[in-house]
Amino acid sequence: MGGISHQVYLLDRDEAETKRLNNQHRFLVDLSNLIHPSIPTDLTAVADIGTGTGVWLEDVAKVLPNKSVHLHGFDISSDQFPRGHQIQRPGQKPIPLSVHDALHPFPAEHRGRYDLVHIRLLTAGLKQADYIRVLANARTLLKPNGWIQWEEVDHTAFCTDATSELAAVTRLRECVIEAMLKLGLWPFAPQRVYDEISANGFADVKWVAGVMRALVPPSMVAIGQAEDTTQARGIVDGLVREFEAHCESETALVNFGVTVGRRVD
Repeated sequence: MGGISHQVYLLDRDEAETKRLNNQHRFLVDLSNLIHPSIPTDLTAVADIGTGTGVWLEDVAKVLPNKSVHLHGFDISSDQFPRGHQIQRPGQKPIPLSVHDALHPFPAEHRGRYDLVHIRLLTAGLKQADYIRVLANARTLLKPNGWIQWEEVDHTAFCTDATSELAAVTRLRECVIEAMLKLGLWPFAPQRVYDEISANGFADVKWVAGVMRALVPPSMVAIGQAEDTTQARGIVDGLVREFEAHCESETALVNFGVTVGRRVD
């Protein structure tokens, strides 16, 4: 998750967070698709905004039929980039990663270059009004008829199918929602992304419907439920253990929205 303002970003950028992002990537790919089936796979250039560790690009390179496809990742911070700001691939060109804030226009050499722009999980750092700015800048990267795929999670959807909700689940969800709204962030991201893509120069728009330990501690600090992240993590560990035990008998539900659309001019 990246490509957004440091001032409101809720997550860390350390080694533990790098590991969590890579594990989260694998979980989300199992939950949905690396590339949505409606997007053609004969791609010549692909960009990833908020690339983080670059793990999505690394996996895309393995599945696309065109092994000479140009891949490029962008993030507001290089803290989680591999050494040299490149993903090394034996026998192939490395995948370059660049520092860039997606709230600002991309350099001219990237505009109109890509068949697919991928964005995933910027919700921990985008204010409500920022979605349209990121989308407008991402759109400039696309060739005519190029595709966007934007994946977000709805932070109101920490729940299970239990008819009487566990108190720990309620607290986890309400803590994140309250903190995000207090900081000007937007916890209902999938619907926001779908609405903006539908209204701003895209056709064939479709919406297909590990984060709690990362998001809840800084949320607790932000709203005064813990003095610091160390205390918050202790509280959250207990709540998450309750949630995980609860999920042994109940089905965990998640609202993970994948919106895809094709650029039309």
